[in-house]
Formats: sequence, C-alpha cells, structure tokens
Amino acid sequence: MIAPITRLTVHFPAVVLLAGMTLLPSVAYPQQIQQISRKNPMVVTKRQAWDLYAKLHTAWNSESLDDRHRISAEVLNENIEYQTVRHDTTMGRALVIEDMATFHERFPGGHFEIGDVSVHHNVALLTWVLIQADGTEFARGGDQITVGEDGKISKITTFGPSTKAPD
Repeated sequence: MIAPITRLTVHFPAVVLLAGMTLLPSVAYPQQIQQISRKNPMVVTKRQAWDLYAKLHTAWNSESLDDRHRISAEVLNENIEYQTVRHDTTMGRALVIEDMATFHERFPGGHFEIGDVSVHHNVALLTWVLIQADGTEFARGGDQITVGEDGKISKITTFGPSTKAPD
C-alpha cells in the first residue's frame, strides 16, 4: 500500500513530474526568452512603419486595379495573414485587394489617411481615418501590422471604428 502524500517540498532547480506533465525549473525561462528574441530580432522604426503603411494606403486609395496589384506586391507578403471585422484570418493578398475594390464601391471618391503610429519590435499599431468624397471624416479605426524579415507586411489585423466610450 502506498501512503498518501501530505506534503511536497520542491527545491529549485528541479524538474517536477505531476500528472504526466513536466514542469521545467525557473532557470529555463531566461533561456526561452533568449530563444524567442533570437527568432525575431527585427525592429521597425515608427518612420519605417508609417512609410510602409502610407504606401499600402496608396493602393487602398487608388482607383486603378493595376496600381493596387503592383503596390500590394511591393508592400504585402504574398501569404499575408489578413483579419478584419468582416473576415476571419485568411491567407494571401488577393482578399486584401478584393477589400480595396469593395471600399471603392461603398465609398466612391473616399480615401484613407493615417492618424498615428506606435511600434514595438516588428509590430506597429496605426490609426486609419476614412475620409468621404466630400472631405468629411466618416470613421477611425486601427490596424496592427507585422513586418516580416523581407520588409513587407506579413500580417494585418484590422479593428473597426473606435469609440471614445464603450457601449
């Protein structure tokens, strides 16, 4: 017969086996952080993020399908992850270009401007401002972009119009 365990004392560094799970000692955490840091050492400046996003906006603002394709190829990774309020995460720049066409159908003569930028490593938060054909602001929202090692946007998560107070 096995006596029940009434008290367990663990002194670190130690490896503990519990219900088939291995819990690594606390000394492993800094090593994991170093490995993560080495995987993605890229840092993007606010200027670089702004310029890349501004170039993307020239595609969004263009009436020319050829310009949208050309500019999108310059700034968007071919296998970009794209998520919006209307779309679950999808892969590929084709959907981004389709959304550009939808924007022009819904807001003829409208365009996007950039409100502000913040960066952290290779991720940037940018505010977009949708301006209608008559020059009035229609909405403000945000995009989180991730810049890949190729210098192109590898991921966009779009947030719908923001509000100053929650509903």
